[in-house]
Amino acid sequence: PWLLFSNDKMSKSKGNISYADDLCKQFGTDAIRYYCLHEIPYAQDGNYTEDLLIEKINSDLANILGNLVNRTISMGNKYFNGVVKNTNKNIVLDNELIYLVNEVSNKLDKDINTIHLINALDHIFDIFRRSNKYIDETMPWALAKEATEQERLETVIYNLLEAIRVGANLLSPFLPDTS
Repeated sequence: PWLLFSNDKMSKSKGNISYADDLCKQFGTDAIRYYCLHEIPYAQDGNYTEDLLIEKINSDLANILGNLVNRTISMGNKYFNGVVKNTNKNIVLDNELIYLVNEVSNKLDKDINTIHLINALDHIFDIFRRSNKYIDETMPWALAKEATEQERLETVIYNLLEAIRVGANLLSPFLPDTS
């Protein structure tokens, strides 16, 4: 397989080559690792451009993962001074998130054993995507305004923190620094 640059073979003579060391210095090792693992299928040609790399970093690492972690940690600190316990005030919505998080490990085994790393990363990021949606659905900021909903709010924040913890552990072989 070839690593293509804008759908053309990389070549020093064409001047369209990028050096891994330079990319890692500019974007970080985990960002480059993520792009290569997610965008270049095993044993197939892969396309690289700096624009595609930046788009992937912004959409997945910054928006989906970074935004989720930042929002969740901020709410945990704001509403509970950083100490969140599981009050078990779960509803169906919570159970859906918990089920998804628990099922990802089973899917990862199959994907990793068959070298479908793109699918494995997508399954992990499904946790983070679903967690972001869970925030929108549960509206912790609205729960925080109601004195009678504090245990429910704490359960929501706990579920988010637990989803992030599990997702980060699953992500660690792929992105050790980020996780």
